[in-house]
Amino acid sequence: MNNKPHIVKFSGGRSSGMMLMNLLEEGQLDPKRGDIIIFNNTSAEHSATYEFTRQMKKMSEEQYNIPFFWIEYQTYEDSSGTYQWSRKPSYKLVNDQPLSQDNLGGYRYKGEVFEEMISLGGFLPSMVSRICTISMKIFITNAFLSDWFAQKQGIERLGHYGKNPKMSDDDVKKIHKKNGGSVPEAILLSKKEFVRSCAFVREKQFWQDWTKANIIIDNEDLVESVIGNKAQLYGDLAVDYVSVLGIRNDEQRRITKIENRIDEAQENQGKSLFNQPHGESIYAPLVDNNITQEQVIEFWERQNFNLKLSNTGLFSNCLYCPLKSKAKLQQIATLQLEKNIDKDTPESIDWWINIEKKYSRDLVAEGRPITKENTKFVGFFGGINKFVFEDIKKKVDSGEKIDPELLKLDSAIPCNCTD
Repeated sequence: MNNKPHIVKFSGGRSSGMMLMNLLEEGQLDPKRGDIIIFNNTSAEHSATYEFTRQMKKMSEEQYNIPFFWIEYQTYEDSSGTYQWSRKPSYKLVNDQPLSQDNLGGYRYKGEVFEEMISLGGFLPSMVSRICTISMKIFITNAFLSDWFAQKQGIERLGHYGKNPKMSDDDVKKIHKKNGGSVPEAILLSKKEFVRSCAFVREKQFWQDWTKANIIIDNEDLVESVIGNKAQLYGDLAVDYVSVLGIRNDEQRRITKIENRIDEAQENQGKSLFNQPHGESIYAPLVDNNITQEQVIEFWERQNFNLKLSNTGLFSNCLYCPLKSKAKLQQIATLQLEKNIDKDTPESIDWWINIEKKYSRDLVAEGRPITKENTKFVGFFGGINKFVFEDIKKKVDSGEKIDPELLKLDSAIPCNCTD
């Protein structure tokens, strides 16, 4: 395992932070081997998460010379010789300051990445279809690693050289029908409108422009896995590497789930970047050292900075994640009423209300047969008869009390985004 690149997948939480600080202080990361730290920005993170991650990036790069990359899901237009334009998923590098007119390379934080991903597919993620994790975490990490392990200077430009988008309404309709879709055209086009308004080119980028660490990767073991300008993550030439995860000893369920996924990948020879790479192994230092949540909290109380979110786990990075129970979401919305929050960001329930209404499947409008009673829409929470986030806000505005027993049932559910 000594010469396998170590990829620290930083979630933005305290457990990841403690793990990373220990790795750095103990000298376990080697930039020459190709070790790096990755943070996947969904644009729906809590503002405190961005601040915390920014501090961790500064320390990692300036004190220890370990590159710490922020990456985002991004689509681009392509025809691939078919004479029919479509949108394809990819990723881009961003810096650790918010996107603005004065910082065009900054990270998006108003849900734009999240909506771009939703708009491309035309439907919402849910507990049974976690496209958010698959697209904005797994896929972009794999795409990034295929480039990084090739030991190039950066990533190439993707997309055409036209001045304007080329994908037409007819292209959207034809692709939808080709894939077996039957959503009415007006609804289909409205759901695809956002992704078609996004950048249609992924610009060329150089690694060194996005990190203050000196990039000194020089790992001969990676060369044999490179074909063209990509390192192979699947098949006989797959790169062997170690993913370092901030999972604690009291989260054994998550470790088992990931290990099972890796074992299954050895039998499943699928080669899509959405799938489990064949050469990945995992290392969870906090598990090996029997670290629990209580010890993580104690660790951060001794540091000179901390994640500015409560220790209860209620205000996790993705504040209104639909995997949380409705009781917990109502509790969050109640507490958020006391704060001055930008309603155009995912820190506000209003953003989630808008997204749920915009992208849920309206079975009546689509002329679909309703097979289950009280099911008019399909969205974040499966089949529903009214929009959940809007209903939660109405309960909060009316001062409705939350059943404490319902909160207890949900108190131990952990984040699942790396499972």
